[in-house]
Amino acid sequence: MGLRNGAEDRKAGRGATVAPDPEHFLLVGKIVKPHGIKGELKVLPYSGEPADFGLFPTVFLVPGGELEVVSARLQGNAALLCLRGVEDRSGAEQLSGRELWTRREYFPALASDEFYWHEMVGSQVFTETGRELGTVTGLLSTGAHDVLAVRSRLGVEYLIPARREFLVETDARAGRVVIAPPPGLLEVYE
Repeated sequence: MGLRNGAEDRKAGRGATVAPDPEHFLLVGKIVKPHGIKGELKVLPYSGEPADFGLFPTVFLVPGGELEVVSARLQGNAALLCLRGVEDRSGAEQLSGRELWTRREYFPALASDEFYWHEMVGSQVFTETGRELGTVTGLLSTGAHDVLAVRSRLGVEYLIPARREFLVETDARAGRVVIAPPPGLLEVYE
């Protein structure tokens, strides 16, 4: 049977070939490979938290569109997903390498002093002495700790450890991050 495809899928909105609107969707992972023979998919979560996939009733694939998550379970650092319409290994193989998005509304509400990392992208970064470093372009997960990727106006990229001792202030709503970099860190990039 494989992955259903054709007119029925297009009518259901599953034929999308462009990424969904990032104002309403977030990129959450990538399909690594099929798992087993019943259409299960092994997914690498970009958050580093495979349990997050248990929160999402649907995911959006490009190409492919929005599909219902039938089940999600953990396997080490990965999530194993069953999606409606992916019925066997052949169908799962067709999806290998595709990225998964989900609706922002599926994420839990946060306390007023909390934020999601993706909300920091675009924030201006300053040192505690007032020096402007640049703009947050992304977050890298290294395993040991997360790292803020910051690009200056001159194109210099700084990689700042996202650890409490280096983050003095993080205000996602104001779009501002203040850091106290360890001695010598900034000079490595200059």
